[in-house]
Amino acid sequence: MRYYLLLTSILWVFGLHAQIKKEMKLLVDVSDLKNQSGYQLMYTKLVNQSDITLRFGTTLFIDTDKETRYDTFNSSQGTITYNLSLGLQKQLKLANNPKVKLYAGMDGYWHSTLNKKTYESYYGYYWNVGVQPLFGLYFDPNKNIRLSVESRSKFNFNFQEYSAPGDNIDQRIDFRSLDQIMFGIGYLF
Repeated sequence: MRYYLLLTSILWVFGLHAQIKKEMKLLVDVSDLKNQSGYQLMYTKLVNQSDITLRFGTTLFIDTDKETRYDTFNSSQGTITYNLSLGLQKQLKLANNPKVKLYAGMDGYWHSTLNKKTYESYYGYYWNVGVQPLFGLYFDPNKNIRLSVESRSKFNFNFQEYSAPGDNIDQRIDFRSLDQIMFGIGYLF
C-alpha cells in the first residue's frame, strides 16, 4: 500500500509539472514527398521552465518485397532504413506574439540501412552518424495543436565503406547546407 501511495504521489506531481510541456508530432520532408523515408515521428519535452526543449525523433522505412523472376530462378532485394535523433532546441523571441515562435537547435543522429542486393543472400548493414543544425517557426492555432516548419542542414560522417543506395554512397564526410524542409503537425499535452 505504501508503494502504491508513493507511486500515485509521484505521478500526480509529474502531472502537475507536465502540463503542455510535451509534444508528439509528425514531420514530413516537403522537398521529398515521394520518398517514404522523409517522414519522421518526433517527441519534444520542455526542460523545466526554460526556453530549452529536448527532442527525440525516429524514422523507419521498410521495403523488402522487391522480387524479380527469371526463367530458372527468383532473386529478391530490399532495404530497411531507420534513423534515431536526439537534440535540443531553443525558443527565440518573435515580437510579443505568444502563438508564433522561432526556434533554433541541433540534432545528433544515427542512420542505419540494411540493404540486400539481388545477387546476395544476406542483408548488408551500413550506418553513419552526424549532426543537423536547424531553424524553424511554429504556430499554435489552439491550446493543443502546433503547426511547424523547419529547415535542416546536415553534417554527415561515414566510418565504413558504404555501397547501399542513398545520398551518402562512397562519401566519408558530407555537408549539405539545406538538406530538408520539414512541415510538422503536433499534439501538445
